[in-house]
Amino acid sequence: MKKLNPWKLAVPVAALVLATGCSAPAGTASGAPQGTDAKSLALDSCGRQVVFDKAPDSVLAVGSEAPALLAAAGAGDKLTHYAGSWQVPFDEETMGAVRNAERITEDSHDVSYEMILDSGADVVIGTDIAAGIDLDSLAERLESAGVKMLTVSGYCAGFEDRSTGGLSGFDQIYKDVQSYGQLFGTEQAAEDSVQQMRARVEQAARSVKQESQQRGMPLYVPTAGTLGSYGHESLVAEQMELLGLQNVFNDVPKRYFEPSTEELVNSGADKVFAMYLPTGSSNLETDQQVIEALRDRPELAGLPAIEQDSAIVPLNYYYSSPGPLAVDGVELIADRLAR
Repeated sequence: MKKLNPWKLAVPVAALVLATGCSAPAGTASGAPQGTDAKSLALDSCGRQVVFDKAPDSVLAVGSEAPALLAAAGAGDKLTHYAGSWQVPFDEETMGAVRNAERITEDSHDVSYEMILDSGADVVIGTDIAAGIDLDSLAERLESAGVKMLTVSGYCAGFEDRSTGGLSGFDQIYKDVQSYGQLFGTEQAAEDSVQQMRARVEQAARSVKQESQQRGMPLYVPTAGTLGSYGHESLVAEQMELLGLQNVFNDVPKRYFEPSTEELVNSGADKVFAMYLPTGSSNLETDQQVIEALRDRPELAGLPAIEQDSAIVPLNYYYSSPGPLAVDGVELIADRLAR
């Protein structure tokens, strides 16, 4: 099928999601914003409208999600700069795109306004680009310097006064891929990727048969410091639900939070999803290291599930982040539960 170039078509602008929480439902179409050319493309980013007059030539990806989303959309070749780890379990295509890009820093949390400008990229796409500062202010500052900023949809709930607007985590991933496809004129490749991801998630859900719904507790396990967990706005909660488990913290209206010792012990969890990173604050590399780290935690001493190997499901954090790797994550969890 011949690829259509959206920048040469005089059609209404589609307000697509790279984040949710705007006045129009994510993924719905809208007219061109007032004062813009009819050929412009407007994307919604955490309630912020970002208008493109042409497709960007270069992209700075911050974090692990944006490179995989670009590759899934058929636009991995647009990735020119990367801020993040090479230890992410990317597929071959995404890893190739990341390795071909200029890496400006290993830690995505270190990205600054100056680093973004120095990269020379037309657009910066990522997750916690605005960590610790006002999201809109940073976007406006970058815009005035000629750089567009887009936020990966799955992280919008982490910003104050933003929400997912009721859109599921996987639907946010699919919409992000479709949005990149329209932005870079690779719509068919993006749609093919979305259909493949949907089929894989549905197959994983069918592969797990639960006689009764079990209660699962997702934990982020650092080598030191406080244990973290995930509420109902997290993707791991959705992964668990798809596979027939209930998040014990499903009533917490947050993506991430730090539960008290009492909340942990009284959770009544049947399964513990022990999420870790091979680098950074977690620095755990094997399943056994994760299990031992959990059992060394005094705040979990009263939780029976911790003493059962079959009740602990170690999971590399990247497999629960809001990008295509979450599809691999569902398959991995389903495999663990089926054993």
